[in-house]
Amino acid sequence: MMTKSKQFLYQVIAVFSLIMAFVGVLVPGIPATEFVLLCAWSSSKGSPRIYRFLHQNKFTGPAIYNWNNGRVISKNSKIMSSISMFFCAFILIYNEVNSYILFFSLSGMLVGFIWIWSRPIVVKRN
Repeated sequence: MMTKSKQFLYQVIAVFSLIMAFVGVLVPGIPATEFVLLCAWSSSKGSPRIYRFLHQNKFTGPAIYNWNNGRVISKNSKIMSSISMFFCAFILIYNEVNSYILFFSLSGMLVGFIWIWSRPIVVKRN
């Protein structure tokens, strides 16, 4: 049996992750999919209501289903995340940010890019 404080912590993580996922949809460079997956994991432990919402939602449901069934990412999600990272990299380079910030940001995006494209792609069967 889970304690109330542990359940509350999972609920806080779920709500924070869901908010960050919505921010990630609007702001280039902030990963929405990863926050949706974190929200799904934490809500499965602390908030059945949020968990149900994520699975029944037409935007988040397919991504969670794909991840739970083979750790796959759709080609469209891979392309959109790549475009977002390239756009963010362009903004950082164009605005001539500090070289340390640029290095760590581009390194993080490169790792994310490689990891995303190393995952299998969803194969639709008729």
